[in-house]
Amino acid sequence: MVLAIRLKKDEESHLALISKKRHLNKSDAMKELMRGGFMMYQLDEYKLGNISLGKLAENLSITYLEALNLAAKYNAHPELPEDYLVEVAETAKALFTKKS
Repeated sequence: MVLAIRLKKDEESHLALISKKRHLNKSDAMKELMRGGFMMYQLDEYKLGNISLGKLAENLSITYLEALNLAAKYNAHPELPEDYLVEVAETAKALFTKKS
C-alpha cells in the first residue's frame, strides 16, 4: 500500500531527526513511528480496560508473556478497584478452606 500524507514543518523535522538518528530513510522511519504509535495506542486500550492482555498480545503479534512485560515496562496495567484484592483474597480463602 502506498500512502501519501502532508506533514507540517515540525512533523517533517521530527521525522528527519528520527531518520538521521536511526540511520533510516524517511519511509522506514515513518514505519517505525507507526509501529511505535500503534503499540502505545494498544497499551492505552489495555490500560483503559477496552482490551484484554491476550488481545493486546494478539494485536501486537507477541506472546502473552511479552505483552505482560510490555505493559509492566510502560506501567500500562488497568486500574483495579480498591477492594479488588480483598475480594480476591476472600475468594482464594474460600477455595482453599476445607469443608467439614
